Amino acid sequence: MTHPSPPSLPPAKFGIVDLFAGPGGLDIAATIMKDEGVESIGVEWDDATRATRAAAGLLTTDVRDVAALGPCDPSVVEATVLTGGPPCQSFSVAGNRKGHQALDDVLRLATRLADHEDETSFDVAWKEVKAETDAMSDDRTGFVLQPLRWVMEAKLKRGRPYEVIVLEQVPTVLPVWKHFADILRRTGYAAEAHVLHTEDFGVPQTRRRAVLIAQFDPGNEHRKVRFPEATHQRYRKGAERLPPIHDHRDGSLFRTSGSGNDVEPWVSMGDALRATRTSEFVMVSNYGSGGDPKNRGRRESGEPAPTITGKVRRNRLYPLRKNGAGEIVIRDDEQLPRLSPAEAGLLQSFPAAYPWRSTDVAQQIGNAVPPRLSMHILSMALLREPPQEKWYTLLKEWRPEAPEMP
Repeated sequence: MTHPSPPSLPPAKFGIVDLFAGPGGLDIAATIMKDEGVESIGVEWDDATRATRAAAGLLTTDVRDVAALGPCDPSVVEATVLTGGPPCQSFSVAGNRKGHQALDDVLRLATRLADHEDETSFDVAWKEVKAETDAMSDDRTGFVLQPLRWVMEAKLKRGRPYEVIVLEQVPTVLPVWKHFADILRRTGYAAEAHVLHTEDFGVPQTRRRAVLIAQFDPGNEHRKVRFPEATHQRYRKGAERLPPIHDHRDGSLFRTSGSGNDVEPWVSMGDALRATRTSEFVMVSNYGSGGDPKNRGRRESGEPAPTITGKVRRNRLYPLRKNGAGEIVIRDDEQLPRLSPAEAGLLQSFPAAYPWRSTDVAQQIGNAVPPRLSMHILSMALLREPPQEKWYTLLKEWRPEAPEMP
């Protein structure tokens, strides 16, 4: 009896290994860019998330644990690009001492992993670092160091550094990414880290992500690294939405302006959900606003959604009504059906046909990096140019391929 070979990344011009890959926010963007020589394989732990990836036809390693793999493993040895978004729970409380301590620990331990010239000295340092992170009260703190381990092992053990590195996380991790950038410059990379706003790139949601882009370029480590430039209007509460550059009568939702420095208006919830929500509505967030848990944030359908989290199903929707003073009026007996998984995915810029799997996919959707943002980041990091116009249509119209009949 023969057994099927385990999944492995095929040789490609840009072969991506995606750590902590989630349901495929970055990998589906890579699929759209396939004609540019982009292939990807993800490493993912969660069973339900792996089921979503399988239904979407995304390549995923048999080994689930990022810590149990490395650049020399046959399934990922062909990778030329390293990407990843390590879990962020340790840093999401960075407003208090616990969150700051987690960041301080990572900065200190990352320094111990830097500047090794041979694999023996690195292995000793990694063993000490791993022992310390394993002993922490929240061992997830150590996950953010895994991409740095992969980078160092690619150079010292595989003998072939990654050509491009892309890491993303919540804004509180920006100091870690900037510290990584300093380390990577000493390793032969031009590297920078900045915070990007998702609505700047046509995602119908306000969400901020700390992004690191590094490109292997020995001798030019201190050159500027180009980041994506905004194609859409930044959302600010009370701001007036810009008039459209394109009329979108051809159905080209998420079009990008090609008119120099002009930007499109932000993409609203109403734009993204026009197929299922035909009337104007207001979303009442599950989260408090201004530090008051009782003051639930509100967004109208003409605005981008607030940050989509794993609790997105708790957001409530109502018909948009205003009194004579222009204030929103909420009537409890008029509550609309809550967001479906497909709708929540659309607010993350996933295709409408994305095949979400499991009884509760909200956490998968909330944790994902928006594909639209991924496309902008990957295009600039790999090709050093903005996304091609046709990719937006390909992403919007994407559907999973039908499985082959035996």
